[in-house]
Amino acid sequence: MNWGRQNERMVNRRGSAVFLGWMIGSMVYMAVLASVGALYAQAISKRWTSALNGVVTIQVPEPDSPTLLGGKKTRLAAVLAVLRVTPGIRDVDLIKQDNGRTLLEPWLGKDLTADLELPTLIDLKFLASGINDLAALRARLNQAAPGTVAEDHRSWITRVAALTNAVNRGGWIIVLLVSTVALVSVIFAVLSGVSANRNIIGLLHLMGAGDSYVARQFQGHVLSATLPACIFGAAFATATIFAIASLSIDASPVDGSSATLEVVPALPFDIEDWGIVACVPIGFTILTMITARLAATIALRRIS
Repeated sequence: MNWGRQNERMVNRRGSAVFLGWMIGSMVYMAVLASVGALYAQAISKRWTSALNGVVTIQVPEPDSPTLLGGKKTRLAAVLAVLRVTPGIRDVDLIKQDNGRTLLEPWLGKDLTADLELPTLIDLKFLASGINDLAALRARLNQAAPGTVAEDHRSWITRVAALTNAVNRGGWIIVLLVSTVALVSVIFAVLSGVSANRNIIGLLHLMGAGDSYVARQFQGHVLSATLPACIFGAAFATATIFAIASLSIDASPVDGSSATLEVVPALPFDIEDWGIVACVPIGFTILTMITARLAATIALRRIS
């Protein structure tokens, strides 16, 4: 009797292969999306933390108005004078009102933004040692130009970091749960295959085939069903990711000028991040092969 034909009859269960392939492909699709979401949250958190760490934003309302101290000095000039004598400041970045209006024009239109009295923003970047007493700086700024506000971003960064860390952990938990479901599906598929082909397996044993040979056939069957599914699932997930990243909405104001807004900022990924994403479908393929072999070996020992 030809072992090859018996092997084909034993493992060529087309319906189960298609079902297992769809199941694994769907799991890989969700796992890749979840891993990208987790890495995206982590990358965004690092970017914002790096950009805002050690930065204080000062808002100077009515910057061109004279100070209450008399003289011809404007409120903005008085604030800048205080900053010049403050130790620990590395850089002073003055954001003009026109720049603020430019940012608001896509949302409010030129007519409305032209009438707004926007405060002048100043970004302070400190040296590594930082500023000794931010409260004292706020007091001096408020004395020089009442109503001036100095915003420290540390509390905001802490909240954002906590949120992004939760998203990161949630994404990897989803990957773990999806992987578990996929492996359980493989186990049930192998166990049902062994049970359904008990007579053929017994015949192969009588012909001299060992459990390792039969287990390899089930392993190959699972591999042939899951490998294309992992490839297609990862490909569709990648296409979905880039499709979402390319989305933009029309933010044109009522005056007819064109402006667009990205729904999702560009993916701040490096080669290492993409390598981690690529490991997800590869890991699924390896784990399903190992699981199929172990499940088949254990099931065959029970019927031997």
